[in-house]
Amino acid sequence: MVRQLHDGMLTRVLHDGDLSESLAVTNGAEHGCVLGPILFIMLFSAMLHCAFLDSQDGICIRYRTDGKLFNLRQLSAKTKVKEEVIRDLLYADDSALNTSAADGMQRSLDRLSSACDHFNILTDRHKTDFNGR
Repeated sequence: MVRQLHDGMLTRVLHDGDLSESLAVTNGAEHGCVLGPILFIMLFSAMLHCAFLDSQDGICIRYRTDGKLFNLRQLSAKTKVKEEVIRDLLYADDSALNTSAADGMQRSLDRLSSACDHFNILTDRHKTDFNGR
């Protein structure tokens, strides 16, 4: 379906004021196409799912859904309390990994790097910010 949207699409490149001859578009999404971010989010979500499928690293959050959110005594109860591990936060085309310890962060980065290799996703180390805190 995605290929059919781009079948027969031509583009021209503007460089130093000179416009190239028409070129056939053979891959990718047209700049400004709504499919670009949607396809990226789908691919990146699948990659993160594979990377952290059996991981225990992250930040554990305990919560209640009965409206008693800020009662700390009730959060220590065994019933009606849910627990989730937050491993990553997604923002548009970025992701932030979360752990509660430095060794967990290294394991998470190793898992993410392995998943990126598996999905053929290149990362730019200059745009990646990790200062070890």
